[in-house]
Amino acid sequence: MSDAAALVPPTRGKDFAAALAAPPLTNLRRIGGEMFAWTDHEPQRGAVLRHLIIQHAGPERTVLVAGPHTDDLIGALVDGGAAVTWLLRSLGDAERAAAAHPAVTVLAGAAGKLDPADRFDLVVATDGVHRLNAVEGEQATAAELLDRLAAAVRPDGVLILLHDNHLGIHHTVRLEPGARERDDAAWYPIDDHDTQRPASVEQLAARLGLAVEEAYAVFPEPVAPTVLVGPGLLGEVSSPLRARLGTVLSQAFAAAYRGRPVLSDPRRLVRRALRAGAEGAVAPAWLVIARAGQPVAAAGGHALLVGDVHGVFAYELKVVGNVVQTGVVSPLAEPEERQGLRRITEPAAPGADAGYVLEEHLLHLAATADLRRMRMELAQFDTWLSGRATDGLVSGPVALAGLADVLVTGDGPALLPTRWEPIEPVPLAVVRVRAFWQFAVQLIVSGQPHPWPVTASAVDLTAVLLGMVGRGIDDAEVRAAVDLHVRWETADHDLSLGAQQARRLHLLAVTPGTASVDIPGYRELAEALWRQRYEASHLLAMMEWTEQIIQSRDNALSKMDQQIQFYRSGPAGKTIMAAKEAFRIARRHGGRLLRGRRGPADG
Repeated sequence: MSDAAALVPPTRGKDFAAALAAPPLTNLRRIGGEMFAWTDHEPQRGAVLRHLIIQHAGPERTVLVAGPHTDDLIGALVDGGAAVTWLLRSLGDAERAAAAHPAVTVLAGAAGKLDPADRFDLVVATDGVHRLNAVEGEQATAAELLDRLAAAVRPDGVLILLHDNHLGIHHTVRLEPGARERDDAAWYPIDDHDTQRPASVEQLAARLGLAVEEAYAVFPEPVAPTVLVGPGLLGEVSSPLRARLGTVLSQAFAAAYRGRPVLSDPRRLVRRALRAGAEGAVAPAWLVIARAGQPVAAAGGHALLVGDVHGVFAYELKVVGNVVQTGVVSPLAEPEERQGLRRITEPAAPGADAGYVLEEHLLHLAATADLRRMRMELAQFDTWLSGRATDGLVSGPVALAGLADVLVTGDGPALLPTRWEPIEPVPLAVVRVRAFWQFAVQLIVSGQPHPWPVTASAVDLTAVLLGMVGRGIDDAEVRAAVDLHVRWETADHDLSLGAQQARRLHLLAVTPGTASVDIPGYRELAEALWRQRYEASHLLAMMEWTEQIIQSRDNALSKMDQQIQFYRSGPAGKTIMAAKEAFRIARRHGGRLLRGRRGPADG
C-alpha cells in the first residue's frame, strides 16, 4: 500500500469511484508502525482534563497530542489558536481525525517513530503511554515511552501526562475474565514485571526529569476521570474538604461502575483509604503537569476538581480562609433538562469548615445500636427538611437530597453539591420518604450490622425509621418516592423505558439478602447469599422449635386429660385405667430389656 493510497479517505462498501474522487488528506502523515485493522477511538474522556489542558494552550503555541483523545479537546485547542499535531497509532483513526480536523497535522504510527528533532510547547498524553506502542516493530517499554514524551518538550514547555497506577482501585476490583486477550497484552507482555516502570507519583516525577508543578490523584478510572484530588487535600486527613471528598468519590464510583461486575464495591476501599490518607496510593491514575525548566512561581493547582464525563461541565471545591467555596471552571454548554429534572449549573457547598456526612454517621450509630443518638440525628434532619418546604412542597436541589448529600455542621445540616434539581416542586412527604428509604436500602444491601437484621423489606425498615421521628408512611408515598428516584437515575444514566420499569420493580423488592442494587460486587453477592442462607436456617430452626413446643404442649394436655378422666371415673374405671397404665409401662420396659439382651449379631 503506497503513501498516496493511504491519503484516500476510507469508505464503506465498494464505491471506489467516490473514494478516488474525494480530496486527499494532505494533513495526514504516516511515520511508521501504524496499525491497520484496529481502532482506539473512544467518545468520552472527561471535562476536568480538558479544563487543565486548555489552561496551558494558547495562540501560536505548538501542541503534541499523543494517543486517542476526544474531538472536542482537539477542536478547543485549534479554536484557541494552537498549532496541533495529533499522534495516533491506528491508521483508520488517523484518517478519520485528519478528515474531521483539517487544521491539525495527524501522524499515524508509533511514538517511537517521532522525529527526535521535533519539540513542542505543550505535550498532552492524558491517555497514558500504553496505547502509544504499535504491534508493528519492536515494542518500547513504558519507561522508554515516558522518556520520549519528556524529550519532546521544548525548553520552558509543559507536559501533561496521565499515568496508570497498577495498584489502583480499578485494578483491585476488576472482574473481567479474558481481558488480557482483548487488550494490548495480546501483542506484548504486560509491564507488571518492568522494574523501570514508575510505580508511584514520586517515581514518575523522577523518571520524567522535569519540574512537576502540579500532581493530581485521578478517580474513578483513567479512561474517564471525573475527580482530581490535588495538593492541599491529597493525604491531608484534617482538611475541611475531607467530608466533601468522600461524598464526591462515592458518587463518582457509583456512576462509573454501575451495572459492572466487580470483585468488591470500590466505594468500600476508597472510604478506608480516605480515613488513612492513602487515596494517592490507591488512585487509579496520577496526572502530572511538568515543565522543562524552572517551575512557574505562581503555579498552584486545584484542591478538588470535579467534572462531568458526558460533557464539559467542571467545578472546583476550595478553602478560602476558613470557608469552603465552590467555583465553576467550565460551565455547561447549554441548559440540560431530563425526566422533569434540571442540571445544576452552580453547585453550592456549605461554608462551614467542619462537619460529618449524615449517612456515614448514621451507619456508625446503626452498627453500634445507638438508637437514642440515631433518633436525634434523624429528627434533626427531618426538622431541617421541613424547614425548607413551602406549603408542603420542596423545590431546588434539596428535593433530591439523600442522607449522603447532607453535611452536618455546627450550625446544623447543610446540602453538599448535587447534580440535579426538579423543575417542579415535590411534595415534602415524598422527599422525606425517599431520603429515609434510600438509607433503609443502604442498610440492607451494604451487609453492615444494624438493629433490624430480620426486617421484612426496605419499605418496612423505612416505616421503622420514619416512626423514630414520629412520621407515618403509606404505599402511595413509597411508590412516588421510588418513581422520583428512578427519574433521577434515568436523568443521570439515560435508562430506557424497559430499564426504568425493571429498576422500579427491583428497588421495590429489596429485602434482607438482596445484593447491591447499583454495583454488582462478588463480595457483596457472597454476603447476600450468606444472609439468605442464614435467614433460611433461622426460619427452619424456628419451625423446629415451634414443633417441639407444640408437641410438648400436646403431651402436657394429654396427661392432664388422663388425670381428669381418672379422678372423674368411679372405682371400677380407676382400676381399669390403672391396669392399662401398668400394662403400658411394663410393655415399654420389657421391650427395653429384650433389646438389651440381644447381641449385635442377633440384630
